[in-house]
Amino acid sequence: MKFRDDIYLGITAVANLLAIYFALFIAPAEVELGELVRVFYFHLPGAIATYITLILSAATAIAYLVKKDYRLDAFSQSCALLGLLYGMITLIGGAIWANATWGVYWNWDPRETATLILWLAYLGYFFLRMSVENVERRASVSAVYNILAVLTVPLSYVSFIIWPSLHPRLSEGGGLGLTGTMVQALLMNMVSGLLFTGWLIWKAYKVQLSSDKLQLKLAEAVQSAD
Repeated sequence: MKFRDDIYLGITAVANLLAIYFALFIAPAEVELGELVRVFYFHLPGAIATYITLILSAATAIAYLVKKDYRLDAFSQSCALLGLLYGMITLIGGAIWANATWGVYWNWDPRETATLILWLAYLGYFFLRMSVENVERRASVSAVYNILAVLTVPLSYVSFIIWPSLHPRLSEGGGLGLTGTMVQALLMNMVSGLLFTGWLIWKAYKVQLSSDKLQLKLAEAVQSAD
Protein backbone atom coordinates (compact mmCIF):
# COMPACT_ATOMS: atom_id res chain seq x y z
CA MET A 1 0.00 0.00 0.00
CA LYS A 2 1.46 3.33 -1.06
CA PHE A 3 2.21 5.85 1.69
CA ARG A 4 -0.16 8.81 1.52
CA ASP A 5 1.57 11.89 2.88
CA ASP A 6 -1.61 13.95 2.87
CA ILE A 7 -3.55 11.37 4.89
CA TYR A 8 -0.74 11.05 7.42
CA LEU A 9 -0.49 14.82 7.77
CA GLY A 10 -4.27 15.09 8.18
CA ILE A 11 -4.32 12.48 10.96
CA THR A 12 -1.34 14.18 12.61
CA ALA A 13 -2.99 17.61 12.47
CA VAL A 14 -6.23 16.33 14.01
CA ALA A 15 -4.35 14.44 16.72
CA ASN A 16 -2.30 17.51 17.61
CA LEU A 17 -5.31 19.84 17.71
CA LEU A 18 -7.19 17.45 19.99
CA ALA A 19 -4.15 16.99 22.24
CA ILE A 20 -3.56 20.75 22.52
CA TYR A 21 -7.24 21.42 23.25
CA PHE A 22 -7.29 18.67 25.88
CA ALA A 23 -4.13 20.02 27.54
CA LEU A 24 -5.28 23.65 27.60
CA PHE A 25 -8.99 23.34 28.34
CA ILE A 26 -9.94 19.86 29.58
CA ALA A 27 -7.15 18.83 31.93
CA PRO A 28 -7.44 20.47 35.37
CA ALA A 29 -4.85 22.67 37.02
CA GLU A 30 -2.33 21.07 39.36
CA VAL A 31 -2.80 21.57 43.10
CA GLU A 32 0.49 23.38 43.75
CA LEU A 33 1.52 24.62 40.32
CA GLY A 34 -1.91 25.66 39.12
CA GLU A 35 -2.18 26.53 35.43
CA LEU A 36 1.61 26.36 35.03
CA VAL A 37 1.36 22.58 34.76
CA ARG A 38 0.09 23.03 31.19
CA VAL A 39 3.63 23.96 30.11
CA PHE A 40 4.66 20.43 31.08
CA TYR A 41 2.27 18.88 28.51
CA PHE A 42 4.40 20.41 25.75
CA HIS A 43 7.79 20.49 27.47
CA LEU A 44 8.05 16.74 28.09
CA PRO A 45 7.02 15.67 24.55
CA GLY A 46 9.61 18.11 23.19
CA ALA A 47 12.31 16.58 25.37
CA ILE A 48 11.32 13.06 24.30
CA ALA A 49 11.41 14.11 20.63
CA THR A 50 14.89 15.54 21.20
CA TYR A 51 16.18 12.25 22.57
CA ILE A 52 14.51 10.12 19.89
CA THR A 53 15.70 12.19 16.93
CA LEU A 54 19.29 12.32 18.22
CA ILE A 55 19.38 8.57 18.90
CA LEU A 56 18.03 7.94 15.40
CA SER A 57 20.67 10.29 14.03
CA ALA A 58 23.48 8.41 15.77
CA ALA A 59 22.08 5.02 14.76
CA THR A 60 22.00 5.98 11.08
CA ALA A 61 25.47 7.52 11.45
CA ILE A 62 26.73 4.08 12.50
CA ALA A 63 24.88 2.53 9.56
CA TYR A 64 26.52 5.06 7.23
CA LEU A 65 30.02 4.11 8.41
CA VAL A 66 29.19 0.48 7.61
CA LYS A 67 27.42 0.92 4.26
CA LYS A 68 28.74 4.29 3.02
CA ASP A 69 25.30 5.14 1.61
CA TYR A 70 24.81 8.91 1.29
CA ARG A 71 21.09 8.46 1.94
CA LEU A 72 21.90 7.31 5.47
CA ASP A 73 24.02 10.41 6.00
CA ALA A 74 21.12 12.57 4.77
CA PHE A 75 18.73 10.89 7.19
CA SER A 76 21.22 11.21 10.04
CA GLN A 77 21.72 14.90 9.38
CA SER A 78 17.96 15.50 9.14
CA CYS A 79 17.35 13.84 12.51
CA ALA A 80 20.20 15.80 14.09
CA LEU A 81 18.74 19.06 12.77
CA LEU A 82 15.35 18.28 14.30
CA GLY A 83 17.05 17.20 17.53
CA LEU A 84 18.79 20.57 17.65
CA LEU A 85 15.48 22.36 17.06
CA TYR A 86 13.58 20.33 19.65
CA GLY A 87 16.47 20.76 22.07
CA MET A 88 16.19 24.54 21.78
CA ILE A 89 12.42 24.35 22.36
CA THR A 90 13.04 22.12 25.39
CA LEU A 91 15.55 24.57 26.85
CA ILE A 92 13.19 27.51 26.34
CA GLY A 93 10.25 25.61 27.87
CA GLY A 94 12.43 24.55 30.79
CA ALA A 95 13.54 28.15 31.35
CA ILE A 96 9.91 29.32 31.44
CA TRP A 97 9.09 26.57 33.92
CA ALA A 98 12.14 27.42 36.05
CA ASN A 99 11.28 31.11 36.22
CA ALA A 100 7.72 30.38 37.31
CA THR A 101 8.68 27.80 39.95
CA TRP A 102 12.16 28.87 41.11
CA GLY A 103 12.07 32.60 40.32
CA VAL A 104 14.92 32.53 37.78
CA TYR A 105 15.11 31.43 34.16
CA TRP A 106 18.42 29.63 34.66
CA ASN A 107 20.11 28.30 37.81
CA TRP A 108 22.48 25.62 36.41
CA ASP A 109 20.31 22.78 37.64
CA PRO A 110 21.81 19.40 36.53
CA ARG A 111 19.02 18.75 34.00
CA GLU A 112 19.28 22.27 32.57
CA THR A 113 23.06 22.08 32.35
CA ALA A 114 23.21 18.58 30.85
CA THR A 115 20.59 19.49 28.23
CA LEU A 116 22.53 22.63 27.33
CA ILE A 117 25.67 20.50 26.89
CA LEU A 118 23.66 18.19 24.61
CA TRP A 119 22.45 21.14 22.54
CA LEU A 120 25.93 22.64 22.23
CA ALA A 121 27.35 19.26 21.21
CA TYR A 122 24.97 19.04 18.27
CA LEU A 123 25.46 22.67 17.39
CA GLY A 124 29.12 21.70 17.05
CA TYR A 125 28.05 18.83 14.79
CA PHE A 126 26.68 21.29 12.23
CA PHE A 127 29.68 23.60 12.50
CA LEU A 128 31.83 20.54 11.77
CA ARG A 129 29.77 19.68 8.71
CA MET A 130 30.09 23.23 7.41
CA SER A 131 33.87 23.15 7.85
CA VAL A 132 34.47 20.09 5.60
CA GLU A 133 34.00 20.59 1.86
CA ASN A 134 34.49 17.06 0.54
CA VAL A 135 31.10 15.33 0.60
CA GLU A 136 32.29 11.83 1.51
CA ARG A 137 34.82 13.00 4.08
CA ARG A 138 32.22 15.30 5.65
CA ALA A 139 29.77 12.44 6.03
CA SER A 140 32.37 10.13 7.61
CA VAL A 141 33.81 12.70 10.02
CA SER A 142 30.33 13.86 11.02
CA ALA A 143 29.21 10.28 11.64
CA VAL A 144 32.10 9.66 14.04
CA TYR A 145 31.39 12.94 15.84
CA ASN A 146 27.69 12.06 16.00
CA ILE A 147 28.40 8.73 17.69
CA LEU A 148 30.38 10.56 20.39
CA ALA A 149 27.87 13.41 20.72
CA VAL A 150 24.95 11.05 21.35
CA LEU A 151 26.53 10.20 24.71
CA THR A 152 25.07 13.51 25.90
CA VAL A 153 21.57 12.02 25.55
CA PRO A 154 21.85 9.54 28.45
CA LEU A 155 23.76 12.20 30.39
CA SER A 156 20.83 14.58 30.01
CA TYR A 157 18.32 11.86 30.91
CA VAL A 158 19.97 10.66 34.13
CA SER A 159 21.41 14.01 35.25
CA PHE A 160 18.61 14.88 37.65
CA ILE A 161 18.67 11.32 39.05
CA ILE A 162 22.37 11.02 39.89
CA TRP A 163 22.83 14.65 41.03
CA PRO A 164 20.70 16.72 43.45
CA SER A 165 18.11 18.54 41.36
CA LEU A 166 14.93 20.57 41.70
CA HIS A 167 13.63 19.15 38.42
CA PRO A 168 10.14 17.64 38.98
CA ARG A 169 9.74 13.87 38.82
CA LEU A 170 6.60 11.93 37.94
CA SER A 171 7.32 8.82 39.96
CA GLU A 172 8.31 10.13 43.37
CA GLY A 173 6.48 11.66 46.27
CA GLY A 174 6.84 15.42 46.14
CA GLY A 175 6.84 15.38 42.36
CA LEU A 176 4.01 16.41 40.07
CA GLY A 177 0.63 15.35 41.32
CA LEU A 178 -0.94 14.32 38.02
CA THR A 179 -4.50 13.05 37.96
CA GLY A 180 -5.81 10.53 35.44
CA THR A 181 -7.07 13.30 33.15
CA MET A 182 -3.74 15.08 33.34
CA VAL A 183 -1.85 11.90 32.48
CA GLN A 184 -4.23 11.41 29.54
CA ALA A 185 -3.46 14.94 28.30
CA LEU A 186 0.25 14.26 28.63
CA LEU A 187 0.04 10.97 26.71
CA MET A 188 -2.06 12.55 23.97
CA ASN A 189 0.54 15.27 23.47
CA MET A 190 3.36 12.73 23.50
CA VAL A 191 1.72 10.57 20.82
CA SER A 192 0.60 13.47 18.63
CA GLY A 193 4.02 15.10 19.02
CA LEU A 194 5.76 11.93 17.85
CA LEU A 195 3.43 11.72 14.85
CA PHE A 196 4.37 15.28 13.91
CA THR A 197 8.05 14.53 14.50
CA GLY A 198 7.82 11.59 12.12
CA TRP A 199 6.37 13.84 9.42
CA LEU A 200 9.08 16.46 10.01
CA ILE A 201 11.82 13.82 9.77
CA TRP A 202 10.46 12.57 6.46
CA LYS A 203 10.21 16.06 4.97
CA ALA A 204 13.64 17.14 6.24
CA TYR A 205 15.12 13.93 4.85
CA LYS A 206 13.64 14.47 1.39
CA VAL A 207 14.97 18.04 1.28
CA GLN A 208 18.42 16.97 2.49
CA LEU A 209 18.51 14.07 0.05
CA SER A 210 17.81 16.41 -2.87
CA SER A 211 20.53 18.77 -1.66
CA ASP A 212 23.06 15.94 -1.31
CA LYS A 213 22.26 14.59 -4.78
CA LEU A 214 22.90 18.05 -6.23
CA GLN A 215 26.22 18.36 -4.38
CA LEU A 216 27.33 14.91 -5.56
CA LYS A 217 26.51 15.80 -9.17
CA LEU A 218 28.42 19.06 -8.87
CA ALA A 219 31.40 17.25 -7.36
CA GLU A 220 31.35 14.69 -10.18
CA ALA A 221 31.12 17.47 -12.75
CA VAL A 222 34.15 19.24 -11.25
CA GLN A 223 36.16 15.99 -11.24
CA SER A 224 35.22 15.33 -14.87
CA ALA A 225 36.27 18.84 -15.86
CA ASP A 226 39.66 18.34 -14.21
